Amino acid sequence: MKLKKIVSRIVMCLPTSSLRVFCYKKMFGYQIGKNVKIGKSYINCNKLILEDNVIIGSKNVISCNEFSIGKNSKIFSHNIITGLSNFYLGKDSRIIDHHFFDLWNPIKIGDSTWIAGRNSQFWTHGSLKTKLNEDLSIVIGNDVYVGSGVKFSPGVKIASNNLVGLGSTVSGVFSEENSIIASNKSVVIKSNVNWKQNW
Repeated sequence: MKLKKIVSRIVMCLPTSSLRVFCYKKMFGYQIGKNVKIGKSYINCNKLILEDNVIIGSKNVISCNEFSIGKNSKIFSHNIITGLSNFYLGKDSRIIDHHFFDLWNPIKIGDSTWIAGRNSQFWTHGSLKTKLNEDLSIVIGNDVYVGSGVKFSPGVKIASNNLVGLGSTVSGVFSEENSIIASNKSVVIKSNVNWKQNW
């Protein structure tokens, strides 16, 4: 495992995308389609599938169990996708810059969906909920637009054809389509709680 990390860092520094793609295929057995471009990003996964015309920009950190991107999708730069679980991005989708994805549990993002702007955070673990084996995966449907600086709590599910407003804090399940999801209210909802025991 340590050797693979070292080799991944070496591959990241190769001068051209075609060399990086060749090495990822031959050395790691990654499944990479036609016309795929990979910038100088750190990639270390147990299984990786990049369909045709995928673009991964530079200065990303991608380290997880299974990583899959559908055709014509793009991940721009300075994103962190890390953890022991799986990440799936559908076709014709975009992840712009400086986003963070915590893969304690899986994250699935559908087709033609944009994680736009920058600095959104996707969290898939929480102390008590993790211990109770609750489903803390994040699932975002097709044709969803996520604005800048959105924070996703563990277990969020968002149906297709929705917009998530800039700076929102999102938790729970949103099964309605064709809606705008936006909220950033911070209020005391319960008192006399010991978070170490009850959260």
